[in-house]
Amino acid sequence: MGKKSQERRARKARAKVVKLDDEMVEILNTQRQKFRQKFGRDPGPGDPLFFDPEADVPRPFDQDVIDEALLEAMRRAGTAPAIIHAVMKTGLIISTENQRHFSEEELAEWQAAIDEYDELQRRGTFD
Repeated sequence: MGKKSQERRARKARAKVVKLDDEMVEILNTQRQKFRQKFGRDPGPGDPLFFDPEADVPRPFDQDVIDEALLEAMRRAGTAPAIIHAVMKTGLIISTENQRHFSEEELAEWQAAIDEYDELQRRGTFD
């Protein structure tokens, strides 16, 4: 995932309100418990909720490690190469089930990445 994409996602994440279902609430509560067990306190406003469990201080997972794990998981799952390209290019994971949660700008960015992959494939070149 590119640095610009990560920065854009970080800005949008701060401004977006997301409704949590029961499963998501359970995941977040579990992460809070893991944080308490690891660091002996509740997470604060500047702490990552999903943190590197190997670190001695609260810090997020290394983005490159996350990207590599995601890429490998998508490949093993048989995800279409165009989708993999779009995920890695945009930092988004859009499906028919969740597309209603994305802005028109995000959907256009996703589609542009799919189109870019198709064009690269047509020309026989890949990034």
